[in-house]
Amino acid sequence: MFGYVKIYKPELKVKHYEAYKGVYCSLCKTLKKEYGVFASLTLNYDFTLLALTRLAFAKECCGFADSRCAYNPLKKCQKCINGNEELEYSAAAAMILCYYKVADDIADSSFFKGLAKRMLKPYFAIKRKKAIKKYPVLDEIISRAMRQQSETEKRKETSVDIAADPSAKAMGEILCCGFEGEEREKLNRFGYLVGRWVYLTDALDDMEDDRKNNSYNVFNNINKNEKDSRDYAVGAINLTAGQLARQLEEMKPARFSEIMENIVYDGLHNSMNEVISKKEEKKNERSV
Repeated sequence: MFGYVKIYKPELKVKHYEAYKGVYCSLCKTLKKEYGVFASLTLNYDFTLLALTRLAFAKECCGFADSRCAYNPLKKCQKCINGNEELEYSAAAAMILCYYKVADDIADSSFFKGLAKRMLKPYFAIKRKKAIKKYPVLDEIISRAMRQQSETEKRKETSVDIAADPSAKAMGEILCCGFEGEEREKLNRFGYLVGRWVYLTDALDDMEDDRKNNSYNVFNNINKNEKDSRDYAVGAINLTAGQLARQLEEMKPARFSEIMENIVYDGLHNSMNEVISKKEEKKNERSV
């Protein structure tokens, strides 16, 4: 489940890193409390950014207190003492999105390759129903995006803008839900760009496998040459990262601004480089 949108620790002050870990650990605890032990294992950096951004614009500062890791009681961590609503909202979004991602993977796989996901689907179906009871709007947003994304792939869309639009729109709507006025518009735009960046980076990551399996990938559809496809992908991803940086400058979050700047200015670039390095390592292994 993705997980590309993360901090770049070497450029982050210790106090800001501890605050980021506090949000991450709090979301982990919320997933475990609301949906069970296994649910917390689905936590990734993308969901953490959702919680962090909503907490950054919440009316009340979440604050932190000392706590213990849910999986290792000997390990100390921080937990949010307020902000339960934003954490529960983010946890519900994670569960609903996990369900649709599992269902999508099953649809794209043969029976035996998708067997593990078929076994997981009933679990996530139950958790999705629980999440919908509290946040029905999330299921409406995500299910619509999944349908539109599927239609886009069936058409074998060659436009990056059109291919990324369903996922981008969904992230924008999820992020700004509950906010009003100018704040809502800015969060919607920020979420849209985050969703677009994640979609394009995931497409870059999957390019080689999709080419082998003859699966849809917008970058492979644009250029048949592997190097040209990758260069085009990197350009599109960097352009989106630049737009995200400008959008963040306009937003002026009430808190966590240093963490969000680290993610947008350094973390995104580092994540893309990790994807590229991983692809180069695979290529070098095959040539040995």
